[in-house]
Amino acid sequence: MNRFGLKMVLAAASLTGVLASAGGAYADTTLSAAVDVTSDYRFRGISQNDRDPAGQGTINLSIDDGWYAGVWASNINWVFTTTSVEVDIYGGKHFDLGGTDLNLEAYYYAYPDNPGSISASYFEGIVQLTHTFGPVTLTATGAFSPDFSFETGNSAYLEGSASWAVNDWLSISGNVGHQWVNSTLPEYTHFDIGATATWHNFALDARFNGTDMNTLKCGAYMGDPHSTCTGGFVAMLTYSIPDLLHPFK
Repeated sequence: MNRFGLKMVLAAASLTGVLASAGGAYADTTLSAAVDVTSDYRFRGISQNDRDPAGQGTINLSIDDGWYAGVWASNINWVFTTTSVEVDIYGGKHFDLGGTDLNLEAYYYAYPDNPGSISASYFEGIVQLTHTFGPVTLTATGAFSPDFSFETGNSAYLEGSASWAVNDWLSISGNVGHQWVNSTLPEYTHFDIGATATWHNFALDARFNGTDMNTLKCGAYMGDPHSTCTGGFVAMLTYSIPDLLHPFK
């Protein structure tokens, strides 16, 4: 674990201790966490780890009335630079619109060890609508950045997702998204379809990911036109801790 990762763990442990010692003052607060191992970290269809396995973790604080904040981290391997870690910081609020969930979120993608004078880190504002119809859940997501990664200009993203709960431990889901980045990078579409099985605190997800990128488009994003944007199966095993404040209740 690098120094940045160690600081994250120590900060999370300190926060857990503070909230636990506060007792009833934080009765409506939930501090959850999850760790996972994935065969390939894909972000909007593009491999961020050169199609190699990645370890990831998140810690999320939810408080009364729909507010939340959290940190997520993963190792990465961009083929065109020595950047090796991504740390995302986010926060937002859920609103109930007559049975439809509206989620407004501020999201910051940080790459603390990225070399050079041009920043890879960037901010997105995200709007998400989710509605459940029996076993089927539909989600629409929109995101905008005033300056995308490596200062390539403003960007926009749209995604539609659908999930079907087959039973209480198995679901089937799919996503289709489209990314625009000013006029600097080519726009593209990505998709995935797969299934998720759960058992106690474990979840196993397996899905096929793909994009419509040709060699030229993929090279513009990742400097590798052959592997990072091509289709492939991804498997992820996740262990979740739903309540760090009361882990044994």
